[in-house]
Amino acid sequence: MATSSTTNTAAAQKQIDRLADSAHGAIDRASEMAERLGDKTDELWGMKDDYMESARDYVKQNPLMALGLALAAGYLFGKISSWR
Repeated sequence: MATSSTTNTAAAQKQIDRLADSAHGAIDRASEMAERLGDKTDELWGMKDDYMESARDYVKQNPLMALGLALAAGYLFGKISSWR
């Protein structure tokens, strides 16, 4: 009877070790993904700043065109949002 109990305990320990290894692997993959996501987030924030700067430059160089585009966009947005 003691041998059966020891065998069950050893089998359970092996199962626990496999589950622990699997969990560690999942955690490692998740941390790598979070690091890549953080790098991508920094890149996207940089792109946003670049686009904002180019939009500012465009408005400074073409103020009337920018005003016309803003009026047209506002008009279209008003028409679209008033549809029921």
